[in-house]
Order: sequence, then C-alpha cells, then structure tokens
Amino acid sequence: MIRFADLRERLERQYDEDYDYLENNYAEQNKLLPAVRRFNDLEREAKVRRERGAGIIAVLGEEKFKDMDVKRRTVGKDIFFASESVPLWAAMRAIVEQVSEIQVVDLQSALEYFKRKVSRQAIESALASHKETFEIKTRNREKFVSLKR
Repeated sequence: MIRFADLRERLERQYDEDYDYLENNYAEQNKLLPAVRRFNDLEREAKVRRERGAGIIAVLGEEKFKDMDVKRRTVGKDIFFASESVPLWAAMRAIVEQVSEIQVVDLQSALEYFKRKVSRQAIESALASHKETFEIKTRNREKFVSLKR
C-alpha cells in the first residue's frame, strides 16, 4: 500500500520536472518563433503565386507548361496545374491582373482568344460570386473590371 506522504512527494517532484520542462520548451519555442513566422509568410506568398500560376496556365493552356515544370523542378512541391481544375474566376483574375482595368466584353474576348469559351452570363456570375477579388465600375452603360486593392 502506498503512503500518502510518498504520493505527495512524487506529485510535487513531477510538478517540478514538468515546470522545468515547460520553461525550457517555451524558451526554445521563443527562439524558433521568428523562423516559424518567416516560414508561414513564405507559405502565404507561395500560395498567392501558385494561384496566379494556375490562372495563367488556365488562360495560356497547359501544353506550354507541362515540360517546363519537370525541367525547372528544384523542390518537392508540384507547381503545374491542370487547366480544367482552375475555376473561371481564377483565369479572369490572371487576365485582369495584367491591366489596370478591362471592359467585361474585352475580358470575354480575351478568354475566347485563349480558347476558353465562356458566356457573358458566366463572367457576370463569376464577378458576382467573387466581389472580394473584383471591383466593377459602370461608365456610360459600359462595365469595367479591375482587381480590388
């Protein structure tokens, strides 16, 4: 049978060990925190560039990029995207990113030029669904699209 005094001593010792461990743990976490923040910043930036790359591939077509990804690969992450998996709004964003603003009719023509057949209604729907991305201005019955800043 265990004595309560022994149990108390063990619990106190365990607390002291855990407290010392936590102090060291938190000190090490504090040392690593700048590197973790930098990693997270880089990951966010990479996500933006991957999404932009996916939109560009969707606009220009995947054939141009299939071999390029294999040649340029220096890290373990795949950069290539199949254009059918890229939504219309991402392709639209890739085009609008290259100009300060564009008329909706010109955006539709640009998409058609890059062999992405879409209706005006599909473009309007994508614009309405992604108001956080696109800014729409109307001047003299003409609709212009730009990216929100």
